[in-house]
Amino acid sequence: MNNVKKKGKIIVMSMLALFISIFSCTTETDEESTVGNWSKTTPLKGRQRSGAVSFTIGDKAYVGLGYDGDDYLSDFYVYDVNLGFWESLGDFPGEMREQAVAFSINGKGYMGLGLNKDLDKEELKDFWEYDPETDQWTPVADFEGTARYRAIGFSIGDVGYVGTGYDGDNHNSDFWKYNPEEDSWDEIVGYPGDKIESGFGFVIDGKAYIGGGISNDSYSIDFWEFTPAADGSSVSWTRRTPSDDESYYDEFRLAVYRYDAVAITAGTKAYVVGGVSSSGAVTKDVYEFDATTFSWDQLTSYEGSARSLAVGFVLNDRIFVGTGQNGSSKYDNFWEFKPNEEYDEEY
Repeated sequence: MNNVKKKGKIIVMSMLALFISIFSCTTETDEESTVGNWSKTTPLKGRQRSGAVSFTIGDKAYVGLGYDGDDYLSDFYVYDVNLGFWESLGDFPGEMREQAVAFSINGKGYMGLGLNKDLDKEELKDFWEYDPETDQWTPVADFEGTARYRAIGFSIGDVGYVGTGYDGDNHNSDFWKYNPEEDSWDEIVGYPGDKIESGFGFVIDGKAYIGGGISNDSYSIDFWEFTPAADGSSVSWTRRTPSDDESYYDEFRLAVYRYDAVAITAGTKAYVVGGVSSSGAVTKDVYEFDATTFSWDQLTSYEGSARSLAVGFVLNDRIFVGTGQNGSSKYDNFWEFKPNEEYDEEY
């Protein structure tokens, strides 16, 4: 009888040790799989806001405009990554707005389109050039598509590109290129996916990638690669939506099924941060896209409050995300993301 009890104890203890071993391995694996670390950095000098614009020139980022919940804003600020300091610039002289597009070409910033509900014509189509040497804005040729907001804008080489968005009546898929030397707009081959607003776009190695957004109150799962010809005379589109049997399809679907997210490029990878997920909730999820493999991975979530309509930029390979909104809350804080570091709760 005693021998039976001893054997029973041995079996129970062995099973307990096995359970602890399995639990320990699982916990260790989970910790190892948590990649990416966020640290709080200098907040924007101006008011809390959403729907701001940002562009970078050299090792400085320029952020301004947007909506603070009561007023549309015209202020602009520059962030020096070497000093970790925001400096006030002159106010933007045109109509105040939110949800515009912006990019930089050859040391100048460009900004246009957007929304201002205080105007008779709420949607805007004007475009402006910013000279950091003089801190001056100069109007350039108006966008030649319909006035709109929640569009996508980016630059590749010496050319700017703008497309998609909502014009007050319709979602759009048209695309246009801007030549700053000629101060002219030309329509090019449009986005082959859904007609969308609030999609995201980023550029890696001379190619743009566009996806997400909403169309007719439905989330879009389209994801396309945009390649301009070397001389800028034409463009081609390649579908990059993976098949559902790819190992990273679930991550891809969660990354793209959202709107009003931030997309930032660092090297051959891009990061989609926040926005409104397919559940309708504002999220803080972060997904990494690798342009060498077209694969997607989930990384450590944004450590600030969940938010949409934020801005992001990269300076000296350092990634920053800030401002934005969640419901009636607006934000001015910024966080730096280090995608190759292990997560650390202390910041």
